[in-house]
Amino acid sequence: MKIRTGNKLRFLCSKGRVLTLPLVIFLLVVTPLGSAVNAASGTIQLVSPGADIETSSIPNWPKAPETGASSALLMESSTGAVLYSKNARERSYPAAMTAVVTSMLAAEMCDLDDRVVFSREAVYDVPSGTVNIAIDVGESLSVNECLQAILIRGAAECGFALAEHIGGGSREAFVAMMNSRAAQSGCRDTSFSNPVGLHSEDHYTTAYDMALLGRDFFNNELLCKYSLMKTLHLYPSEGQKDEIIERNALGMIPGGAYEYEYLIGARTGYTEEAGYCLIAGAEKDGVRLIAVLMNDGKDERYKDAIALFDYGFSNFAMVNASENETSYDIGSKIGSYGTIDIMGDSRPMLSLDKSDRVLLPLTVDFGNLDSYITYDNVTDREAARIIYSYGGIYLGKCSILFGEPAENYDFGTVSEETHMEDIPEKKPFVFINIVRVAAISACIAAGILLIYGIIRLYRSYRKVHPNWRRQYRKERRHSYLSEKVRKGSDKSLFSERGRKRKK
Repeated sequence: MKIRTGNKLRFLCSKGRVLTLPLVIFLLVVTPLGSAVNAASGTIQLVSPGADIETSSIPNWPKAPETGASSALLMESSTGAVLYSKNARERSYPAAMTAVVTSMLAAEMCDLDDRVVFSREAVYDVPSGTVNIAIDVGESLSVNECLQAILIRGAAECGFALAEHIGGGSREAFVAMMNSRAAQSGCRDTSFSNPVGLHSEDHYTTAYDMALLGRDFFNNELLCKYSLMKTLHLYPSEGQKDEIIERNALGMIPGGAYEYEYLIGARTGYTEEAGYCLIAGAEKDGVRLIAVLMNDGKDERYKDAIALFDYGFSNFAMVNASENETSYDIGSKIGSYGTIDIMGDSRPMLSLDKSDRVLLPLTVDFGNLDSYITYDNVTDREAARIIYSYGGIYLGKCSILFGEPAENYDFGTVSEETHMEDIPEKKPFVFINIVRVAAISACIAAGILLIYGIIRLYRSYRKVHPNWRRQYRKERRHSYLSEKVRKGSDKSLFSERGRKRKK
């Protein structure tokens, strides 16, 4: 039987037809679903916390006081939410506010009783006119005494000596640690070149970045305590023989000209290029605020800080997210339909974190906040997070947690000794991103249909062409024999020509 030479090509094309229709169907289904998934999980275009947006331009935002600083920021510490922003991303020189980072590193990396020896460089690299406490070369102080000297008086030689002590004799190594610590705190536009804040074009930060560093600084009670002490008093010791008494020049400390009752810590700075600077923390009724003022007036920085603190405490409140959230609370257990719990008396699989709080302007209702669910950067305990904002300003988050471990749950059993009022209130439940779940399910179903379609079309082809394998083998054999015959003919012809030449 003759085998048609086009069979193989048509066979391959037939296989292509088997795949084409289901593949087209699959792509038509998956492409829009993929867009739906992205739309469902995609985030609202939210201005990142601390971005340079003027809060005065946000509709219905509480009216803030005017400040004379070139750049300023008021931040809530626990959430990182910004209450007031003025040129917050503008680069400025921090001057002696640099001590915030230097002291944090020393407190984190050293034992307070460690002895710090003052090198010649630490003493004589202090420029004329820069604050110091006249420590001599070869003398030593404890880390604790150095921290007091830096935070109470701003002693530059103590900053240099601490940097050399922590950096293994290298200030450059310590400066690298400073920049690493700043990055760890979230700073994106900060560069330190020395440990004490001496002016340099390579030594700069922003009001927002300083507030981020302040979040860690004001969490350290010892450093806050030292920054508010009225007097530095160092007694003679084996390391240095003098009694040193210096006054704290901070105007907001108790008894100062601008005393503020809610103040928990502060640090000032000044150089001719930086102007008068201030970072301060205050706490009232469980709300901790951080104010940063760059390039302000000598006394105006204190007045502006107090005005910002009063503004924040009077116009904003920290509210419990789980107690106010309704958009994601459906009020029924996961695994239930309507009012029927298909899993019996089961506990919710997910719940809102009852400890998470959101900063709420008093001029805005919680229900009017913008929110979305994100699955990025969640911890092992979190299924997702609800992010809250208003006018593009981040205000906080609420974690969606997995259920409590089974050993902590009594599976609905109430003993006779348990009173009804002692039964803990059930947690709010959450359904997360139904569109995403539906889209993924649809993609899986489309994949199954694709496989099913391929199998059905393949079987249909087998019915129409039951002997395709036999035909394909015959075609291969015919091709092989034809090639062999052709080569044999060529060889015979070559041999005949050879014989003629010999004759």
